[in-house]
Amino acid sequence: MRGYGLAILIGVVLVNSAAAQTAARFAWKQGQILTYRVDQSTSASDVVEGKTTETGSRMTTVKRWQVLGVDQAGVATLQLSVVSLHFEVKIPRETLMFDSTQPDKSDPQLREQMAKYIGPPLAVLRVDNSGRVVEVKESKQAPASRFESELPFLVLLPAAPLQAGSAWERPYQVTLEPPQGTGEKFDAVQKYNCQKIDGAAVTIAFSTTIKNLPASPLDQVPLLEMQPEGEIVFDAVSGRLHRARLTIDKELKGLQGEGSSYHFQSNYSEQLVKE
Repeated sequence: MRGYGLAILIGVVLVNSAAAQTAARFAWKQGQILTYRVDQSTSASDVVEGKTTETGSRMTTVKRWQVLGVDQAGVATLQLSVVSLHFEVKIPRETLMFDSTQPDKSDPQLREQMAKYIGPPLAVLRVDNSGRVVEVKESKQAPASRFESELPFLVLLPAAPLQAGSAWERPYQVTLEPPQGTGEKFDAVQKYNCQKIDGAAVTIAFSTTIKNLPASPLDQVPLLEMQPEGEIVFDAVSGRLHRARLTIDKELKGLQGEGSSYHFQSNYSEQLVKE
């Protein structure tokens, strides 16, 4: 029994050692299907001339990534689709709802806008084994530039082997597409830090900073939702994102005169549910 226990202990040590000394990489396989559940809630409070207007939303999405192919360089062609969607938006005096599993109970306008996105492919991307988007081949739901600022699997892995305390950065650009903007570009950076390695689980903390924010607080409003921070857990053995939690809590003052303010909050979680 002592020998068996020692073997288990050695195995655990070896797994931790391998995870700590091996560069973490996404492991794509042709035909692979990864299904994630995303839960997100947002709230916004706008104060102007002493009057407060509050809005919010709540969304649960099940999304599906299918690996269509992998080239010799390890770059995968991935197809994104949405399996199901429940969405609620709170506006002054009412709440509107869309549920893809109960379309007859959904708000007619939301149903018309959103039902077309359930099922069909929404995007086809080429993504390398670090998580970087190499090419946006097709995007039906969002501008192609969105995949530069919002990586499909939330993290860019470093080339160097990971160990607790490792730090690296991802410089990129945020583009404000219509209706939020007219194509304005802003320099941004995401800073990553490997907090711990526990067996195959690599926990990575990150934060986002936009460097050249507009001088006007009012012009900064659409950029608030593009500055998340949080924690990602990557499975270094299977080579895939396991789960993530992201938050945003930003407030701007003086947007529309003295005493005015705008406060935006977001809570986002993503979990691998099927592969």
